[in-house]
Amino acid sequence: MESVLPGRSRSKSSTMKPSKPHGFSMLPCLVILAVCCITGNQALAQRNPLLGAGNSYVNISKRTTGGFVQVGDTLEIRSNYFFGGNYNIANARTLFSVRYYDSVPKHTTMLTGTNDSLRLITNEGLTFRRYTRAGGDDAATFNVSPPAGRYQIRINIGSTPTAPHATDYGLITNTTGSSNVVIGTYRPVIFGGTLIMTAFRVRVTGNAGDTIVLAAPRFVYRRTSGGADTVITGTRYQILINGAEASTLCPNGLGNNLAAENGGTFDSGTVQNRPSGPAFPIPSYDYKPLSRTTQTSDGSYAIVNNLSPNARTNFNARMQPNCTAPTPIPVNDSCGHRMHGGFWDIIGDHTGTNNAIGNMATPAGTRGGYMLVVNADVVTSEAYRQTVTDLCPDTYYEFSAWLRNVCRRCGIDSTSTQRFNPGVLPNLTFSINGIDIYSTGQLDTIGWQKKGFIFKTGPSVTNAVISIRNNAPGGGGNDWAIDDIAIGTCGPSMLMNYRPFLLGCNNGVLVQLADTIRYTYNPNYAWYRWERSTDGGATWGPPPTPTEGQVTPQLVNGMWQYVTEYPPFLAYAADSGHRYRVVVATSAANLYSSSCSFTDGNDVYLRLIHCPGVVDATVLQFTGNINRNDRAQLAWYTKEEQFLTAYEIESSVDGRHFRRAGRLAARNNVQMSEYLFEDPIPIQRSRFYRLKIINNSGQYKYSPVIVLSRNMAFELASVINPFNHQIQAELVVPKDAQVDMRLLDSYGNLITRETRRMHAGLNQLTYPGLHRLAAGMYIIQFEQDGLRIQRRIVKLP
Repeated sequence: MESVLPGRSRSKSSTMKPSKPHGFSMLPCLVILAVCCITGNQALAQRNPLLGAGNSYVNISKRTTGGFVQVGDTLEIRSNYFFGGNYNIANARTLFSVRYYDSVPKHTTMLTGTNDSLRLITNEGLTFRRYTRAGGDDAATFNVSPPAGRYQIRINIGSTPTAPHATDYGLITNTTGSSNVVIGTYRPVIFGGTLIMTAFRVRVTGNAGDTIVLAAPRFVYRRTSGGADTVITGTRYQILINGAEASTLCPNGLGNNLAAENGGTFDSGTVQNRPSGPAFPIPSYDYKPLSRTTQTSDGSYAIVNNLSPNARTNFNARMQPNCTAPTPIPVNDSCGHRMHGGFWDIIGDHTGTNNAIGNMATPAGTRGGYMLVVNADVVTSEAYRQTVTDLCPDTYYEFSAWLRNVCRRCGIDSTSTQRFNPGVLPNLTFSINGIDIYSTGQLDTIGWQKKGFIFKTGPSVTNAVISIRNNAPGGGGNDWAIDDIAIGTCGPSMLMNYRPFLLGCNNGVLVQLADTIRYTYNPNYAWYRWERSTDGGATWGPPPTPTEGQVTPQLVNGMWQYVTEYPPFLAYAADSGHRYRVVVATSAANLYSSSCSFTDGNDVYLRLIHCPGVVDATVLQFTGNINRNDRAQLAWYTKEEQFLTAYEIESSVDGRHFRRAGRLAARNNVQMSEYLFEDPIPIQRSRFYRLKIINNSGQYKYSPVIVLSRNMAFELASVINPFNHQIQAELVVPKDAQVDMRLLDSYGNLITRETRRMHAGLNQLTYPGLHRLAAGMYIIQFEQDGLRIQRRIVKLP
């Protein structure tokens, strides 16, 4: 008996034995396997005879959406075998005594409905032949309890199959009822060869946390009549059963992306094909850069910044079958600008975008981001594999990628006739340590789609093998691109609520800081540490009184919650500008790892000022402009100057952190005085300016802030978040105009609306009277001349 492993015969297959994961708590899963993808009317004459074989499964319950395998889901167990037109040519391209064996995996049960029969299907999953589960009435049968060492399912295959032997149907050496297959005439016919696909359906009956293991199906045939059996054995894929469906992607962004290939972006360049292949091999595939003369054919892949083989950018160029009429055809509209003469999309990569459109194709010689493009083949093969190190124990991660079906016209029917539809839709499986966790579902031709899931590491886990497998059956379709792979930390969805926001004088203010921490995941972000920054948030370290610890969170209104307090202290003018925040983690060790601890970006700001007197001076006008040398020219007019020492001019690039740009002596003129100042530092983008007016006693006050920019934008410079009884914000307006403010609840319902006249530059705004507003998430919007800015803000209890 000759045993053949699944795979393409032209290169060695590198099927890895799945291993049970250790220390992972995975949220939900799904899958399917590959058969063949050949685009357009490509011939197989240059291909090796036996192209490949594989076994797979499709989560019928989540076929179009993707997701996780859960109890009650319906799985369609498949196997697929492709024989090229020249296979076994010495024996009239015939496979003799063909039959298939399989069993129902543990933690599942065979479905018994009318449509849940034993079947032969096409590459697109359409039923080609249907058989009952009963024995003796047709070419297939099912036995719940076969003798030891035999299989539950047998299907006899060929042109004239009959019923298996009444007692030995599960014995793979028994040929009773089997028939012959003539390659190229037995349907489905795929470009001169024959594709054989089997299918049966089961329902998931195990428990969350169980692992389904496929039963290693056997496909058996002979190369000569009466000769020895050739056996192809399928892979025993492992599938995790997950519990209740949860959010599959991080709700609050990622940090510390550990993906290889330039953070999963595949880098960028000015040449169409990246000079080097991927950092990870794709087993049984060829790296084939595309060009006018060499295109990415089936069983190959490329890393490109433009999917047109001619590096053209007209994404509306003609497609098959509309390549010849009407005529003449403009050069820029030729089907020749698309892969295989009129099939694949003309696109760029996805990096830097966050939508289905992605980037336009990059013109020749222009820098553009790269993407990995796969023309899938018969073999179920990985498209991405990485051993990830430096994982944080007890931490949530997102494993995701942006994917795109790149062919809308690649479909064929069971006679290999082109139908110019998408055909086989790509379907990818994401796995960790050999356990299938999540499937993308079928990827239709709707542009880029983000797919992925969240997993949690165990108490001592710091590394894992992450992979993405091409699992869709091919044979007309299944051509896809991948970009922006992410393996990043997914911290808790926290709402940090600090009190108070301080404004005091230099004779000392009693500061009592507390933070209410809320998050949505399991109650394990219970380790906390207070931190202080004295440089505006650039760096953080321990406060004067180091404070950290562990608490027991409580479940409050669906979120885990606890309060941490910093020891009270007196703050003085020297403390003005200091910031305090809280960092949380899942363990004491993780608190001191920048990649394993979390904060939501909010902090409390100590604002203490001098206030033992009044500075006499009235600024009538403070204006400025940018001269030809890109320098700010400032002018201000004052009156009633009494006992003043100087005007210090302060500048800022963000409207918050100011530095001294210059100093002019005060004239102490009771009547009107005019002052002029030119900032020696050129303005690159925009610059904020204010005057610090200082009297003889060292007391001072500030003027209003102005902003100068060659292309001043309508933007929100700052908003205090969270807020309590009022909203405070700083808004930059490019010209004097009416600005509309709206406050909406989290469902988009209008709470309040107000219109104000604002001047060109930085406007400091206060919207009081919100103490009766319920605590929670809100949306604030500012709109001016059709431009809208909105931010999410939180109202404290």
